[in-house]
Amino acid sequence: MEIRLQHIFLTVFMMFGASFSFLSYSQETEQTPPIKIEIEQRQVIEDVLDDENFEVGLQTGLLSIEDFESNLWLSAHVAYHISESFYAKALYARSKGGNTSFEQLANVPPLLTDAERDFTYYGLNIGYNLMPGEVFLARDFAFNSVFSIELGAGTTQFTGDDLFTLNTSANYRIFLTDWITWDIGMSDYIFETKITGKAKVTHNLAFTTGFAFYF
Repeated sequence: MEIRLQHIFLTVFMMFGASFSFLSYSQETEQTPPIKIEIEQRQVIEDVLDDENFEVGLQTGLLSIEDFESNLWLSAHVAYHISESFYAKALYARSKGGNTSFEQLANVPPLLTDAERDFTYYGLNIGYNLMPGEVFLARDFAFNSVFSIELGAGTTQFTGDDLFTLNTSANYRIFLTDWITWDIGMSDYIFETKITGKAKVTHNLAFTTGFAFYF
């Protein structure tokens, strides 16, 4: 009989303790306010370049004509961007040859007339965008940029002849907006001339800067 009473007492005690624990947990839960997590969303605006395929550019600079001094160089081009990496460019440029060192040192009649000293080039290049990147002018102020190389051929009208010309170029473009670039370039126009009486391959370097417009 005593064992039954102890068993009943123990069962009632355990039920009472469980009920008390549940009520205590419920009260604590009701008193504790819910925690709200607020995440501040930052708005990021991407400066995405437009996808125009055509480009028109104007450049000016200096052309060093081998044996004929250095003079002003003016050029214009139209380009079509075939893909993100490759483009084709049609180029037209003009300059003027000066006096040779022989003409300056020796008292001889001019080797060329004024018309024959006109230097005109037109040709077609294939370009490859090698290193797209960014130019940082300040901590929070940057421009998109790209470095490209070109290889092409054309014709140079100089010394009264039409001379087949190979052209290699390196260009660095900075995108001031999504449709205007500032271009800095260096080109080598390679052709053979016989103006001195002997066939000679000449390298004629042009250093240019200008702007291009995309549409």
